Amino acid sequence: MRIYTSPKEEYRWVFQPYRKIFKGAKREAKISSVAKQNEFRYLNVIASGEALHASYGTDKDTYDFASRFLLYCKKRKLDNVIYIERNNEEHNALVVIKNNEIKQDKIGHKSEIEQHLQSIVDGGDLHRFTLVNYQFLENGLSKTLKVAFEERVENLADALTDELAPTDEFLLLPEKEAMQKIDSRKPWLLYLIALVFIFIVGNRFIGMNENAEVKASIADPYDSFYQSMRTDTVQVLNRMAQDYNNHVRLLILTGWTVDKVIHTKGQVSYRMITSEKGSLSILRGFAKKNNMLVMVNATETVVLGHGANLPIATEDKSPLYNVEDIHYFIRDAVNEYIPGAEVTFLRDIPKGNKWAIRELMFQFKGIFKEDLLTLGAILKRLPVSLGGDSVDPNAGQYIVDKERFTGGIKISVFGDKL
Repeated sequence: MRIYTSPKEEYRWVFQPYRKIFKGAKREAKISSVAKQNEFRYLNVIASGEALHASYGTDKDTYDFASRFLLYCKKRKLDNVIYIERNNEEHNALVVIKNNEIKQDKIGHKSEIEQHLQSIVDGGDLHRFTLVNYQFLENGLSKTLKVAFEERVENLADALTDELAPTDEFLLLPEKEAMQKIDSRKPWLLYLIALVFIFIVGNRFIGMNENAEVKASIADPYDSFYQSMRTDTVQVLNRMAQDYNNHVRLLILTGWTVDKVIHTKGQVSYRMITSEKGSLSILRGFAKKNNMLVMVNATETVVLGHGANLPIATEDKSPLYNVEDIHYFIRDAVNEYIPGAEVTFLRDIPKGNKWAIRELMFQFKGIFKEDLLTLGAILKRLPVSLGGDSVDPNAGQYIVDKERFTGGIKISVFGDKL
C-alpha cells in the first residue's frame, strides 16, 4: 500500500491496499480472520448489496480513495471506468473500476501509469470503458491511448483526490472499530427462501442420472490457478539456493572457473573456462560427485545439472493477491536490498476469466552470488515462479566476471488480474 497526498487539499489517501470481497454467511468472521492472518492493523469495510468490500492496510488516519471513487461512479451510473490523475513525474494515480468492482488502484511514475494503460489497451475490451482524466493526457501520453478510447474520454478541471472529500465511511480504522461499524444483520428471509428453493430443486433431481452435467454451476473459477501452483511452477528460492551452492563448490575447483550460467525451467548449465592446471578428469569427477554431467564440444565445456524444480507450496482457497501488488512489492524490495539490480515489466498473460500471469525480468549488473539468496528470500511464500509462461522453458542467463554476475532472470507472478 502507498500513501498519496492530494495536490491542493492534502488529503491522505491510501492506494494499493490488500482488497477482498466477502459474501454469504460469517462474512464478518472472515474479514477479521484475514486481518489477523496477515497482521493488517487497519481496515475499511463498505457494503455493496449483499457483499462486503474490505480493504486492509498498515497506516492509520488514511482514507481509501478507490472505495470513495467507486461511490462516485455508482452515483453517476458508470459501471466501467478508468481514472488517471497527474500530480508530478513520480506520483500519479490510476484507478480501474470494472463491473462495479475495484479492479486496480495504484500510484506510480508517469511511465509506469502509461505502461499499465497500454497493457489494458493491448488486452482489448475497451468498448465499455470511460476514461476520466485529470491533466494526464495533456502531458505526453501516446496518441494511441487517446484513439483507443475514442470519444469516451472525460477531462476534468480539478483532481478528484481533491474534489472527492474523504469521509469517515472510507477511513481505515483499527480492526475492532471497523468491525463495529458493519451492519451485521443477517437477511434471514432471503436465507429461508434460498433453502426452500434448494429443497424443491433438489427433489426434482432425485432419480436422475448421476452423471448429469452440473459441473458448470459448481466449478471453482480458480481451480486452474491452484492446479498451476501445484504443477507449472518452480520455486525461485530453491533454484537460487542451488545456484549459490554450485558457485561455492565450483570456486574451489582447481584450474576451472565459471564463465556463463543459463537457467531453464528444467535445468541449469555452467559454461567453464580452464587454465593450464585444469583437466577434464577433475571436472568430470566434480560432476559425478554432484550428480551433474560434463558436455564438451569444439567451442565450449559445460557442466549441466537438473534444476531444483519443486513447485510452490500452496493451499487451495488461500488468498489470491493482485499481480500488480506483488509486482511492486518485489520491485521495491529489490531496489532496497539488491543494489545493481532492478525488476522490469514484460507482459501480462490472461488465464481464463479470473486470473493472470505477469512476467517480470530481474535484471542485474555486478551483483554477487549472495544476492541470489536475497532474491530467493524476497520471493519466499509468494506465488512467483522461475521463468515465464510454462510454454517457454527459458528462464534467463548471466555472465560471470571475477565473481560478479551480469544478466537477467525471468520470473512470473501468479494472481488476480484486472
